[in-house]
Amino acid sequence: MRVTMPTPAQVRQLPELAQVRVPQEWEDINGHVNVKHHLTMYDLTSDPLLELLGISEEWVRKQRVGLFDLEHHIWFLNEVHVGEEVSLFLSFTARNDKRVQGHVFLLNVTHERLASVVEFVSAAADLDARRTVPLPAVIADRIDELMARQGALDWAAPLSGAISI
Repeated sequence: MRVTMPTPAQVRQLPELAQVRVPQEWEDINGHVNVKHHLTMYDLTSDPLLELLGISEEWVRKQRVGLFDLEHHIWFLNEVHVGEEVSLFLSFTARNDKRVQGHVFLLNVTHERLASVVEFVSAAADLDARRTVPLPAVIADRIDELMARQGALDWAAPLSGAISI
C-alpha cells in the first residue's frame, strides 16, 4: 500500500522527543544504519514520551501502570549513515479506552529528509497483574490534547492499514 508521507517541515510541527548523532557502531556491512538501530532510536523516545504525557518514573512505580507496545509497522524511506544527525517526532492518530495508535517520525536532519516511520499501537497495563487496563485519565487526557493539536494541522499521519486499535 502506497501512502503519502509528510514533508520534513510538516514533521517539525510535531513534538520532538529525541535527537541523535549516529555512532560508528551502528553501521552495518552495507554501510548504513542497520534496522535494529532504527528501533534503538525509536526506543530512545520512551522516556521523553512519558514525560510529554506528564508521567514520571515515580508515578509509574506508585500507580503500577505502564505503557506497553503491542505492534509496530516500519517504513524505511531513506538511508541513515554514521555521523548524521537525526531527530524523532511524535504523532498520535487514534485512541480507545485501553490503547493508543501513533507514529514516531525519524527525520534525518543532516539531509533534511524523512528516514523512517514507526507506526505503533501501545496499551496501558497493570504492572502487577500484567494485563491491559483502561488508560489512566491523566494519560488519556494528555493524548486527547495532543491529538486535538495534531488534528488541526493541514496534514494527516500515514496509516499502514496493517495495524489499528
